[in-house]
Amino acid sequence: MAVDYSRRAADYDRVRADETTDREFWLRGLIEVGGLRNRERVLDIGAGTGRFAKLLCETNPVVALDSETAMLKIARTKGSFECVRGDGRRLPFRADTFDLAMIVMVLHHLGDYAAALREIARVAHRVVVATSDMATRRLGILEEAFPSLLAIDRERFPSIPAVLDAFEAAGFHDAVVRERAYARRLTTEEQLDRVRHRYLSTFDLLPPGEYERGLRFLEAEMPRRYRDGFEITAQFTFVGATK
Repeated sequence: MAVDYSRRAADYDRVRADETTDREFWLRGLIEVGGLRNRERVLDIGAGTGRFAKLLCETNPVVALDSETAMLKIARTKGSFECVRGDGRRLPFRADTFDLAMIVMVLHHLGDYAAALREIARVAHRVVVATSDMATRRLGILEEAFPSLLAIDRERFPSIPAVLDAFEAAGFHDAVVRERAYARRLTTEEQLDRVRHRYLSTFDLLPPGEYERGLRFLEAEMPRRYRDGFEITAQFTFVGATK
């Protein structure tokens, strides 16, 4: 079952984006691991509503590519960057158009990520991926609420060794792997609102009834356990390489 992001476009930024976190955590990791310099050309693959393209276009020419028209419609309102509808496995660009291609929490959505990386190697000199290492991923109370969630994601997310192998097969080398610690504090109601709006795409892939049961569990348990606020802590993996 595919995840339909077209239905989520209107709420996507509200439940996923935080400009401080996007700039200080995600963008900083992409720039450091991707070796990005000002004015280099960037392709943002799976750009969604343009969260990162908006920030990067302050210093770099950026093209935001996504397969969802509804997402790109919002992205086009955000800044002076180009938006292109397309498939990561058949990129509508000439060879060596970009200095850097970036893929932020999107690799697991690509049915054939190895083919996508081969296409990326055709159009970009370097690549940087942000992903989650499911070998170490923990979700706290969400694991109690949604028992199938981690198992589903372990099937969806390629392992870090598999990503490195796909980089090499695509023609990238000199890979750099960096783990970055993520922390964000929310009120309990803010986190419940994110769950109600299915901020994790895996919620759409749970067995019948599990999402509804899990949401009821969280609505009862979270106010009791986290009266002073809910802190999200995680590790995300950034992988960069060049050709």
